[in-house]
Amino acid sequence: MTVIDTVGSYSRRIPTIRSSDWFIRLPLAAIVIEQGFFKLSGFAAQAEGYGLPLIVFALATFADLAGGLAILLGGLMRDRWETDLLTRLGGLAIMCVTAGVIVMIYFGPFSGWQFQGMILAAAAFFALRGNGDTESRRVL
Repeated sequence: MTVIDTVGSYSRRIPTIRSSDWFIRLPLAAIVIEQGFFKLSGFAAQAEGYGLPLIVFALATFADLAGGLAILLGGLMRDRWETDLLTRLGGLAIMCVTAGVIVMIYFGPFSGWQFQGMILAAAAFFALRGNGDTESRRVL
């Protein structure tokens, strides 16, 4: 038995705490939904201020609002493939918007992209993990 097999067998014995992802899910959803609502006020002026076409800014706003709601709703009913897909799509939508924000704003004359980097990492977590692999682990 290799070291990797040994570590893998011990890892599968560690129970997963099913509700622990809510520590990431709630703040992520709250932040991006709030950002979506901020984009709604002065919509055209904000789009122009960022130099974006109105349709692109509208898609970013929709992705913030829908992505945040998808992250929340996807966690409510866990044992269904539909809600797992909803969580993954919500994470993907948030990833796309946040990556765009980082590239447009913070790789220019500004710095301080760490907050958006954390949002991107949390969104990637849900896009890649969904509601979690609990089939091979004990669930608490």
